[in-house]
Order: sequence, then structure tokens, then C-alpha cells
Amino acid sequence: MPKDIVVFIEADEERAGRLAYAAALARSWQAHLIATFVANRLELTPGSSFARGGGLEAMLRRHQTATRHAATESRTLFERIVADTGVSGEWRLSNHEDGETLMLHARHASLAIVGPPLRPARPARLLSLSEDVIFASGRPTLLLPAGWPSHRIGRRIVVGWNGSREAATAIALSMPFLIAAEVVHLVVVPEARPNGLLGGDPGADMSRHLARNGVEVVLEQRSGTDAGTVLLDHAREVDADLLVIGAYGRPRISEFVFGGTTRTVLAKANTPILLSR
Repeated sequence: MPKDIVVFIEADEERAGRLAYAAALARSWQAHLIATFVANRLELTPGSSFARGGGLEAMLRRHQTATRHAATESRTLFERIVADTGVSGEWRLSNHEDGETLMLHARHASLAIVGPPLRPARPARLLSLSEDVIFASGRPTLLLPAGWPSHRIGRRIVVGWNGSREAATAIALSMPFLIAAEVVHLVVVPEARPNGLLGGDPGADMSRHLARNGVEVVLEQRSGTDAGTVLLDHAREVDADLLVIGAYGRPRISEFVFGGTTRTVLAKANTPILLSR
């Protein structure tokens, strides 16, 4: 089992649920839990671009005070959750870090947990802008929806399989989840222009591979041309609590271009998503 997890949090209402989920997972894996609080830069604060002179200095002081307060509050919450769950914990403050520096926190752990993907209705935040680089860490990244209950940790899993290197990597890195699951639905959509070779019986070889590793796997060969929509529909049908997919794109901030399936899943999923690249 993986022995260290890093969870990224910010000064928002989602941090408590994310910390609780990460602690529950760490307890089930008997893993060390690292909480990294990401302090937002002043320029990402609404209205900061209009401040001048003394107004800018006053805004900077308020921002620094609010950041310190949020970090202290978050650390207290983290330490309480760690004490309640009995896991080994470590607190980190990420100040003025972004991009590849933030990525290193993920690279030195077995799994990174972040919030849901940035969507148009949500304000830009430093962590959201850096998630694409975290995806490039070489470690699996779990995107957790707001309000997801901490006890729902991968009992029913849907895995997207298209024969690609990225999908194979995602499966390999998610193996601790897959082995522990009650059932894993391996979903193949042969008509959706797969990125790799699927063979005469699409998904059969990967199903056998998973079964040999102790995974309770069900092969689902589904029709359709939009693999992302098929995956989401199936996840709803089986009440899945985890989606596993491979991510495609260039690992640079503001340049991350996902393939169609990944884009669809990120835009519409209300289920935790395990990505790797």
C-alpha cells in the first residue's frame, strides 16, 4: 500500500471535507498524511488590480493578515482531524510557490489530492492554476468534488480503458484502490476512436490482467462515440465513488490541453476522479 499522501488545501469552504477524506484514506492505507496549505497571491484577490499607492499597501496588509489567519485555522483543523483518526500527519505552508515548485510536493508522495477542476463559475486561485502541473508530477492525482463524504473511498470504481499508454499508467498507479474495491467496472468504448490497440475482444486482456492482481473486475463493452459521456453515464448507473482515467496534454500552466474524453469527464463529473499522466 502507498505510504504517503499529500492533500492540497486553500482558504475555502472545501478544506474540511478534503482533509477528512484524505485522513480517512490515510487511515485505511496506514499512510503518512501531508497537508499543504496553498496561500493565494494578492493579484488573485478580486479588486486588487484597482488599488494604488496607500490603498495597495493597506490591501496587502489585509491580505497577509487574512492569509495568516486562514493558515492557522486550517492547521488547527488538520491537527484535530489527524488526532481523531490517529494517522501520522505533517503540516506544510506553501507561500509564493506555484507551478513546478508546487508539483514537487506531489512528486514526493504516492498520491496527491486536490479539489474539483477549475470551472468558469469559480474564481481563479493559485492551486487551480497549478493543478495542470501537479498532473505532470508522475504521481496519480485525485480530484475531489466539494461535499464528497469521507467514508466513500473507492468501493465501486469505473475505469476507462482505451488501450493507450496513459490509460495503462492510470490503471497501474490506481492499483491500491482497485484491489481494495468491492467491484471495478472496466469500461471500453470501441467506437470512440481509442488511443491504442484493443484487440478482437476489447478490454478482455486488461480484465484478465486485473483479475490476476486480485481485482474484482467486470468488463463493460459499451456503444457510443463519446467515451467521456459513456463513462459518466455508467458511473451514475452503478453509483460509483471513483473514476479512473488517463490524462492527455502538455504539462505547462495555461497550456494544458486535454483530450476529448478527459475534457468531458472533468467538466461534468460529480464523482472523485483519479488522473495520471
